[in-house]
Amino acid sequence: MGVNRDHTPGVAPTVTLAKAYEKQGLLDRAAEVYRELMALEPHRTELGEALEDIEKRLGRRRRDSQESGTQAVLSRLQRWQQGIGGEKKTPGRRPHNQRRILVIHGSRGDIFRQTEPVVPSEVTLEQIDEEIRATATACSMEVDTFQSDDEEQLARRIREASEGYDAMIINPAGHTSKGAAIREALSGLDIPVIEVHVSNTHAKGKVGQKSLIADKVTAQLAGFGKEGYVMAVRASASMTRKA
Repeated sequence: MGVNRDHTPGVAPTVTLAKAYEKQGLLDRAAEVYRELMALEPHRTELGEALEDIEKRLGRRRRDSQESGTQAVLSRLQRWQQGIGGEKKTPGRRPHNQRRILVIHGSRGDIFRQTEPVVPSEVTLEQIDEEIRATATACSMEVDTFQSDDEEQLARRIREASEGYDAMIINPAGHTSKGAAIREALSGLDIPVIEVHVSNTHAKGKVGQKSLIADKVTAQLAGFGKEGYVMAVRASASMTRKA
């Protein structure tokens, strides 16, 4: 049986190539490279172990996607039931016209690294979240915030936002130039998305900071420090304002 080389025509399979795919979140391609390597070097047990790990992660990703799809169906069913019941008010349920916004933070350390004096050292992410919530309340919006250093968790949370949110604000932080999974997750959204960076990622000397999600977001704010989040909340309120 021949080996499938659809992943990279003309490029020989190597462990380095497989790890590069894995780092970019392209687990299917990484698995294909490991299979080719095992066919060429069946005595290398570490290749089988690496492939097994990749396949487990792919299985978790597929389960997460299925769970998200199920949740989306349940959310639509709940809205339909509310409509049939004349949109009766339920304790703890937000009003029908209450807009919601999701704020996604990447790596906590990367958000604040080399940002002085844009963001003073004593400022914390919790304080920024408090300002975000206060601004959202003033704009008659509800807000949820989510932070993780793990790209897969960030991508999962983004996919879940396809139901229940009217806008999103995201600071990919350390995943700005290499967040392939985040980019893929954003591709499935149809709500306004604002990319925020506390420092100016376009400034001279900011090597490797070209945003991988620039063409997947509605707008960008960079270099305004923590005020950038507040500006993004106000912009989201304007973008989602209903007659």
